[in-house]
Amino acid sequence: MLVAALVAGCGTGGGARDGAAVKPGRGAGTIVTPSPLAGAVRPLPSAPVTPDVPVAGPEPAALTVEALGVSGVAVRPVGVERDGGAMEIPPVDEVGWYRFGARPGDPGSTVLAAHVAYDGVDGVFRRLADLGAGDGVTVALSDGSSAAYVVTEIAQYPKSELPAAVWTREGDPQLVLVTCGGEFDTAARSYADNVVAFARPA
Repeated sequence: MLVAALVAGCGTGGGARDGAAVKPGRGAGTIVTPSPLAGAVRPLPSAPVTPDVPVAGPEPAALTVEALGVSGVAVRPVGVERDGGAMEIPPVDEVGWYRFGARPGDPGSTVLAAHVAYDGVDGVFRRLADLGAGDGVTVALSDGSSAAYVVTEIAQYPKSELPAAVWTREGDPQLVLVTCGGEFDTAARSYADNVVAFARPA
């Protein structure tokens, strides 16, 4: 995920006269007349802080995971936070679909994230770590159809070490469910890890 921006660095200095520039590498005080093309140069634009949106198609609309007691919970599209590039998380009773990733059935990862808990209220993915291989997941889509998945793996990673497989937009279609886990830092009001469930189409 691209979260950095291209920056063109410029400096200023004294010693040149009449708008001429001091060219590095020719010794102090060497005067060089600016190129006539100098006025046509424009700064490089900032790189986008979010990836391109994939080709349109049905979007996730609701999530059902019987093993977690989750039934028809609303799914809303989300992007990234302005202050650091982290994925946005919706209210505690909803699930967020990372709209810059894959849609169900497309190559790569369809990423759905939800709170484990927030302000003392259990989130939709409170018991995500309890899922097991073979558990079923159903995603209702915006066109009235649905996509069924089977859980293949549950893993836990430090938040700074999520593997590229979570966000990939290449390869076989897969569903990735993400929430917080591990130890809770009361000072930072944040969990140290992420719990991730990977699932393949049924």
